[in-house]
Amino acid sequence: MEFRQIRSFLSVAETLHFGRTAQLIHLSQPALSLQIRALEEEVGVRLFERNRRKTTLTAAGFAFRDDAAAALSQLEQGVRRARLAANGKLGLLRIGFISTAGREIVPGIVRQYRELNPDVGFSLRNILTAEQVQMLETGSLDIGFLRLPIGENSALDVVTVHREPFVLVVPASHKLAKRKRVRLSELAGQDFVMYERTDAPGFYDLIFGILRDAGIVPTVSQTAGEMPTLISLVDSRMGITILPASAVKHSVASVVACEILDRIPMSEIGIAVSKRFRTAVVDNFRSFSLEKLGPFKEPLTR
Repeated sequence: MEFRQIRSFLSVAETLHFGRTAQLIHLSQPALSLQIRALEEEVGVRLFERNRRKTTLTAAGFAFRDDAAAALSQLEQGVRRARLAANGKLGLLRIGFISTAGREIVPGIVRQYRELNPDVGFSLRNILTAEQVQMLETGSLDIGFLRLPIGENSALDVVTVHREPFVLVVPASHKLAKRKRVRLSELAGQDFVMYERTDAPGFYDLIFGILRDAGIVPTVSQTAGEMPTLISLVDSRMGITILPASAVKHSVASVVACEILDRIPMSEIGIAVSKRFRTAVVDNFRSFSLEKLGPFKEPLTR
């Protein structure tokens, strides 16, 4: 039983006229008659009664019509969904993101993508960088927006999609708060609150490297796994810290973000996918994200 036979049957069942149906579906009347005859032979009963004056559905034809229409609709839906899936426009995307990406990147890119791909579903979770890497490697996460650097990782394909300056975050009452612009050499002897290394080893090492290059060996009074928590610790006068500028932009804490005058690396966020666990919808979303956000090809410093 073929799609074209079912479509031809349903068209004749609607018009009850072989000649009119043949014109509508751009088929010769003899060819249409052959299709209906072949369908009747396969079903094993007559579906139409025909004479020179009229065509009518038999009782079997009436019974077959509704089920045939439902089956054809379901098959056509299956074909459509198969084509969407093959083109990366159907499926579920499990996306992890760090807090900064949750504010600066993810809402806009997901909204734009959904407008063009309404059949794609999303599972969005705020996940720390180290956990994102593990989940991507095991296939339990499809896309990660994570804090860079993460070091060499042959299992992942990582591209930088966001870059911004680091700032020094101090309590509003701190002596440097009025300065607004500082050099790292002025931070000698200060207590620091730092990002927990187990949550983002590359980022932790980057900050320590920036301070080391400036001749600063920080005394770390407290660590935390979330940037809002670090800002709260600064507000509590537990120490000062270095964070991406956007981490402080929306904070209501009584802290000040000072521009760093030294020439230092920029803060980066990357989009990461597994090289092993790749599907068409993952590649489609990744390509869309890179088109909209633009990959950064050269490292920048200030």
